[in-house]
Amino acid sequence: MTQAAPKKLTRVMDGLFAHFHYEGLRVLVIEPDEDSRAALVRALDALGLPLPSEAATADEALAMAADFETDLVICDAALDRPSGGDDGLELLRRIRDDSTALACNVPVILLTGETGDFGVMEAKRLGVDGFLVKPVPAKRLRARLNAILMRRFPDRVVWNT
Repeated sequence: MTQAAPKKLTRVMDGLFAHFHYEGLRVLVIEPDEDSRAALVRALDALGLPLPSEAATADEALAMAADFETDLVICDAALDRPSGGDDGLELLRRIRDDSTALACNVPVILLTGETGDFGVMEAKRLGVDGFLVKPVPAKRLRARLNAILMRRFPDRVVWNT
């Protein structure tokens, strides 16, 4: 098992001494609002990430996850539950309990409307890797992605020379 880089070190490394190699990274974006999802996908593409897989619901995401291994999940914390499906926190709980096709240690970033939400504390307890408040500025998205990915995948860090 590879040891993850400390949090403070990843912040220093990001862009200054190193960057993350995104090639081949498999990202799953779960966002119920089509416009928000499209904007997030465009932002990820602009940062140089491969085109992510997209889902509007937890059920749709879990069906997709059965077909390919996911390296990162970016999920709205308040997914719609029209058919009694999972919301973002319930999906995170199921991922961490290893009761989905997604690996239980896959990095998960939750998108939220505000950081004061009740669900933030619950998500931290469940082991969320990061939060982003919508709308997400590209600079903040890049910084959060790199910090999480550099800790989780130190072998994909490219050192500047």
